[in-house]
Amino acid sequence: MTKNDFFQQVRDLNLPLGKYAIFGSAPMVVRGLKEYRDIDMVVSEDIWEELSKKGWPIKYSEFGNPFLCYKEMEIGKDFWQPGVWNMRELINEADVIEGLPFVKLERVLEYKKMLGREKDLEDVKKIENFLQAQNLINK
Repeated sequence: MTKNDFFQQVRDLNLPLGKYAIFGSAPMVVRGLKEYRDIDMVVSEDIWEELSKKGWPIKYSEFGNPFLCYKEMEIGKDFWQPGVWNMRELINEADVIEGLPFVKLERVLEYKKMLGREKDLEDVKKIENFLQAQNLINK
């Protein structure tokens, strides 16, 4: 499966812009900083209600929040540690790339620093180098 096939799965959902954003590592994937594995998405409450009626499996995040599993996607309304992230804000400020809304890379950087796992720390370095090259952050 190519990157384009991967993101086509999101396009096939026909979700309206302003109602969802792609999070996790996918904002790195679209910029060529990482290989794809799955797609994490945050959606608005109304989209969550609509999608949850499709009968897709529901799992729970490490924080106890439900998310829907569909193909290579994990779709949640608030499963990235509530209280730390304002989902509406993440959606509203998303960067639209290739017609899809991606959570800002700066937010992904914050998220991966917060998680602090070994794989996240590798991603932190990649993101910081990318943003520095784009003159978007100072170390």
